Amino acid sequence: MNKIEATGKTVDAAIQSGLKSLGLSLDQVEVKVISEGGFLKNCKVELTQKQTDGQKALTFLEDVLEKMQFQYIVEMDEDEKEVRLNLIGTDSGAIIGYRGEVLDSLQYLVSLAVNNGREDFKRVVIDAEDYRAKRAKTLEQLAKNLEKKVVRTHKYVKLEPMNPYERRIIHTALHESKLVTTQSEGDEPNRYVVISPISGGGQIRPQPRKTLNFVYRSDKKRRR
Repeated sequence: MNKIEATGKTVDAAIQSGLKSLGLSLDQVEVKVISEGGFLKNCKVELTQKQTDGQKALTFLEDVLEKMQFQYIVEMDEDEKEVRLNLIGTDSGAIIGYRGEVLDSLQYLVSLAVNNGREDFKRVVIDAEDYRAKRAKTLEQLAKNLEKKVVRTHKYVKLEPMNPYERRIIHTALHESKLVTTQSEGDEPNRYVVISPISGGGQIRPQPRKTLNFVYRSDKKRRR
C-alpha cells in the first residue's frame, strides 16, 4: 500500500503535490492532515492509497488462512464486477474440502468482508486447482443425464441441496431444453433443484408417491 507525506503552502496544494507523486486521483486515497502550517511553515499531509476490492479480499483471506494454519500462495485478479482468488499449495484436499465446502465457506466470508457497507455487490470467487471448473463440468453432465432419465420415466427428479452457484449451473445447462424444466425449491441452506418433464407445453408434476428422489454423490469419501 503506497503512503507518502507531501507539503505545500496550503492543505490543498500539499494534497495535489502528493497526488501527483502517487499518480492517483483524490478518490483513490485517504488524506490525513499532519500540519496546517503557520508563519513561514508549509502545510503537511499524509496520503495513503485506498485498497481495491481485490486487495481487501486478498488481505482478509491471507489473514484467515494464517489463523487456520494453512500455508498457501494466493493469486488475485479483479475487474469491475468480480474478484478472483486462486489458492496454490500442497494440501489442496484440505482447503477444498468435501464437495468444495471449505472453499465455499472461505468464499462466503471474504464476500462479506468485501461487500460490507457498500451499495453495489462485488462477486468474489475463490478457487484451488481449478476445482470450480471441474465441478461445473461434472454438474453439467449430471444435468444432461438426469434430463434423459426424466424424459424416460416421466417423473420429476429432486436433487440434493446445493449452493446458489451450483444450482445456477444446473438451471443454465437445461435452460434451452424443450423436454424438461427446472426450478429451485426449499429454503436455504437446503434449497434444491427439481427437474420436471414437459408435455404439450405444460409441466407434469407426478404425485409425491411417484417421485423419483435422486441423491447425487460425486465424492464417496470426504476429502482429507
